[in-house]
Amino acid sequence: MNLSAHFAAVFLALCLPCCCSGQDAVAASSAAVVPDGSVLALGDSCYTITSKQDGAERSVGAVFQRIQRQDMNGVDVLAVIVHQHLSSGKFDMRDSFLLRRKDLRPIRLDTERNGAPHVHLDYAAHRISGWKMVNGVKEPIDLALDGPVWDGNLWGVTFAALPLKAGGDYRIPTYQYDSGKGTFLVTVKETRKIEIPTGVADAWVLEAGLKADERVEYLVGKNPPRDLGYLAGPMSQHIGGDCSGIH
Repeated sequence: MNLSAHFAAVFLALCLPCCCSGQDAVAASSAAVVPDGSVLALGDSCYTITSKQDGAERSVGAVFQRIQRQDMNGVDVLAVIVHQHLSSGKFDMRDSFLLRRKDLRPIRLDTERNGAPHVHLDYAAHRISGWKMVNGVKEPIDLALDGPVWDGNLWGVTFAALPLKAGGDYRIPTYQYDSGKGTFLVTVKETRKIEIPTGVADAWVLEAGLKADERVEYLVGKNPPRDLGYLAGPMSQHIGGDCSGIH
């Protein structure tokens, strides 16, 4: 799947979860790891999407994120919403995830594209089933699994739930409804103090992606662990902004 098929204006950072179908060999030092959703900060966050144009950084859209803890028939879960919206009105996508809180394993994904249902996935222990819209027609999805996977559309929240440490190198098996199975490759590069709406935060600086040579820089808060944004070439996402009208 090419970049424009998912989010043409935000060509890399918001598209990588949907466009990278291959992966490079993982370094021997990388470790398979299980995220821990119990460490995540709950609540609502707003992010500004920016693009460098003629040397100046300009706002081109916003992302609303909500993380809520819920009980689902006795199972401790997180309900996560990520709603991406371009100011131009040319793109709007809302992902609604239901995840097991203890390890962020997905239970369900519902995605709307420009206000219309686009994807529905149900995750079981050994199978993913559901459908996605292709040229206006529902295309069924039914995939047997030989091991656990995490949802390949959810980047920053998943990274924030990792047991990050200086020099850490991690890999997480994923499934994404367009590109199929893959692996998140995550490396901790350094720590950095960054400005956020409430002051200054200590952040882990990560290199993350689905291919070793196609990674973006992610910022993850240290205390509490949370997604603080990313930098991918001329595109970036910063915590803070105006999310009125999206939810």
